[in-house]
Amino acid sequence: MQLSWADVVENTRTYRDSLRFPDKADSRLRDGILFPAIYPRFSLAEARKIFTIGSCFARNIEEKLKGYDVPTLNFKPPREEYLEGRSNALLNEYNPGTMSQRILNAFGVTELVDDTIVDTAGGVVDLLLPTGTPVSRDRAFERRREISLLYAELASADAVIITLGLVQAWYDTVSGAYLNRLPPRDVIRAHGERYVLRVLDVAEVFPLLDEAIGAIARCGIKVLLTVSPVPLQASLAGGDAVVANCYSKSVLRVCAQQLYLKYPLVDYFPSYEIAMSGGLSSFGPDQVHVRDAVVGQITDYMLRAYVGK
Repeated sequence: MQLSWADVVENTRTYRDSLRFPDKADSRLRDGILFPAIYPRFSLAEARKIFTIGSCFARNIEEKLKGYDVPTLNFKPPREEYLEGRSNALLNEYNPGTMSQRILNAFGVTELVDDTIVDTAGGVVDLLLPTGTPVSRDRAFERRREISLLYAELASADAVIITLGLVQAWYDTVSGAYLNRLPPRDVIRAHGERYVLRVLDVAEVFPLLDEAIGAIARCGIKVLLTVSPVPLQASLAGGDAVVANCYSKSVLRVCAQQLYLKYPLVDYFPSYEIAMSGGLSSFGPDQVHVRDAVVGQITDYMLRAYVGK
């Protein structure tokens, strides 16, 4: 991106209240957390249906969307399939590869690969879902159809909120599919050479997201991107998880900015920046999950900016 002198002058006028990084007396600092000024590209006040995609932070956001038709809240599998006490946590998507696959499948561009439903000693597992209890083969395919029907509502949404999670992703070299989980141990033992861990960079992440988000934006659907503050819980690529997490979030943040610059119907909300500005005090005892109070502050701030309430 390159700016002219006139652009710089205009930016100075438009963003004069937030040009400088806030000091301790700045109104953007509240309870030890920084809340960057928001300049929304669009409003969600008139939206009726909002679709949410992403990690567990997406589940936090959708619970705040009172008064909207939120299709993901309607997913209710049998109770034994719940994760983390949530009926719809099976919808969590963590990496750009699986998100792209889901979105493109919803728009009829690609098909989900049957080979990603695998047999294990304890039952059948869908590698496009985040962990979960093994089920029967019939139930695995039935559930995949249920989720595909849910995603079919994406095309009729007024807006989509996408929470990007991480860039370490398991990949099936035979089917060419990104996976949402580590394959079970007995599957690895039998077909270990088939599965590899990919640590994606900007050159790999951007095309995945560009194709998927471009499909949404070309339908006139607003897209609000955010990066989840929930860290990479364990790095399987070597090195320290803290360093790996910084790399992961940095790649996703760069790609979100590129998408923002490319598509007028794409905006970015800084949930990651807000949570991280509070340091470890933003997180619970496990230092992985953001404290409920902070989640509430972030989602309330987002709604005030985009909905006005």
